[in-house]
Amino acid sequence: MKIKKAVYKAIFLFIVFAGAVLVLTGCWDQTEIDELAIVTSAAFDKSDHGQVDVSLEVLIPSSISGGSGGGSGSGGSGSEEKTMIKSSKGVNIADALSKLQSELPRHIFFGLCKVFIFGEELAKEGLQDHLDYLVRDPRPRERSFIFISQGKAKHMIELSTLLEVYSAEAIRKMANMEYGMKVTLLELDEMIAEEDRSAAIPYLTTKMEAGNSGEVKELPKMDGIAVCQEDRMVGRMSRSTTRGLLWLRGEIKDYTVSFTPENEEGKLSVTPISTEVHLIPKIQDEEWKVIIHIKTDGTIAQNGTNLNLSDAKTLKKVEYDFGEAIKSRVSSAFQEMQKMKADVIYLGKRFHRKYPKQWKKVKGQWEEFIPEVKTEFVIDAHIGGLGYTNKSVESEER
Repeated sequence: MKIKKAVYKAIFLFIVFAGAVLVLTGCWDQTEIDELAIVTSAAFDKSDHGQVDVSLEVLIPSSISGGSGGGSGSGGSGSEEKTMIKSSKGVNIADALSKLQSELPRHIFFGLCKVFIFGEELAKEGLQDHLDYLVRDPRPRERSFIFISQGKAKHMIELSTLLEVYSAEAIRKMANMEYGMKVTLLELDEMIAEEDRSAAIPYLTTKMEAGNSGEVKELPKMDGIAVCQEDRMVGRMSRSTTRGLLWLRGEIKDYTVSFTPENEEGKLSVTPISTEVHLIPKIQDEEWKVIIHIKTDGTIAQNGTNLNLSDAKTLKKVEYDFGEAIKSRVSSAFQEMQKMKADVIYLGKRFHRKYPKQWKKVKGQWEEFIPEVKTEFVIDAHIGGLGYTNKSVESEER
């Protein structure tokens, strides 16, 4: 009996092993890398007659195998080129990509595409239809970064860079540095699908900068955010105002607050090392208010004043001014948001959770009600690190 069981077990294991071997021998529908057109970034612009212009930044095959030099498709020449730009127009993204595919000898591959850019003109007309393709098709990556550009999005992926081999990589790394806001395809789709349908998207402009050879180049630059309401761009916030918005969203990182203390000359720079932000909704006597409570600890990065920060009274005064500087930035961002009637800090959700009955009265017109919301600030700013010296260089010299 035991022998029979052992035989049956051996037969069973052999069948399982043989099946596994057959499965692992290869994929009949596998596509080799030399059959792929590897896309590094994609740009979408408004075209004539209601069409969309789709541009892809595609790696040049020879550059993958060790071409020399650096620069993007338009930034270099000859062997220095790493990418090329291919464009086509269509009634929508799917149509334009279909036309592009018919012109390419390789399969369009989005697996390494980490940057999608929408031109401002297209964004002002609406993003929903275009997002529908990007989230519905399995090829684009949900973790790719989304941007809105000043002017044509195609121009952004045509730019050369000084440090990276192509523009998409430079733009992706700028987003990853977390000095500003970053939004993925998945996050944007979720924002627009929310009840308030508001979104904040990183905004790209350009700057002129000289390279080592003295040649001046136009480079991509993250410059604040584009604000969208119901999937349409309705305005933008500057770089400095965006930092105030990051405080409100609890997303501030790697940022220095520079300010001039009251009745002083010169500036103090403080780097926050920890931050807590709480937005507390409050309705009292028919007045809607949000209490903005910010608690932050910082360290002195630079002292350009004559203040001796080892003095307890002086430090207390500086902490107050530090808090006032934060309040000014946050207040400006909140007011800008109210002007654009776009709830990009999800304030409506907080009122909805805390005051469900009162929320029903404004639910259908929340964007019109946002400007009526009052603010109250509670800022608890503390400076715990003074660096290696408590005095400025100038005061020590005196």
